[in-house]
Amino acid sequence: MKQLAAHLPNRMRLVFRGDSGYFVGALLDWLDARGDGYLIKVKLKGLVDLLEVQQWQAVAGHDGWEQASFTHRCGTWAHTRTFVAVRRLKDEDCNQGKLLDMRSYDYFCYVTTENLTPWQTHKKYGERATCETWIDEAKNQMGMAHIKTKNFLASSALFQCAVLAYNTVRWMALVSGDKQLMRWEMASIRTFMVRMAGKLVCGGRQMTLKIPTTLLHPKPWQSWLRVGMT
Repeated sequence: MKQLAAHLPNRMRLVFRGDSGYFVGALLDWLDARGDGYLIKVKLKGLVDLLEVQQWQAVAGHDGWEQASFTHRCGTWAHTRTFVAVRRLKDEDCNQGKLLDMRSYDYFCYVTTENLTPWQTHKKYGERATCETWIDEAKNQMGMAHIKTKNFLASSALFQCAVLAYNTVRWMALVSGDKQLMRWEMASIRTFMVRMAGKLVCGGRQMTLKIPTTLLHPKPWQSWLRVGMT
């Protein structure tokens, strides 16, 4: 693999970022041979036991969080690699007594080649999770994964319209400053801001739509309207 990498043309160094399903020694060897970097979440039997014996330091400005870095070689690996980890103190249940005063943590561990602190690594990996959430939201809540025309130009136009609509709604939610709006996904915005219960009645040769006088979420609605009126 290393001999193959030596013959590759000069190119930009890449950093592979993946979840624990990609914690595979053969993949790491391949990336090393190519001269690429990686940031991959660790999935390892006995991981908690390994982490508990590390030297932990508090993360400045983040109460309850600690970080550690160390080297480790898994059983089938040819050499050690750099591991970084952070842990978060679990919320204590005030209503439940404990026989022993023992702290428990949530652990997050990564194998990486990048020159980042454990906390920086954890936040960098989190960007991947956030991005995947946005992609899933656009695909499944804006219909991007359900465009089934047989014409490329028609499919492209529908796709671009969906992207434009998604970005517009996201932008309006962000600039509104309303925390509830910013947290809602597209399906929630559609349900609470667009859809509305009503009754269509006919009389005097006219059709009238009767809707509630009060909204289910009046504050986000007013925030939404203010964006449109500015």
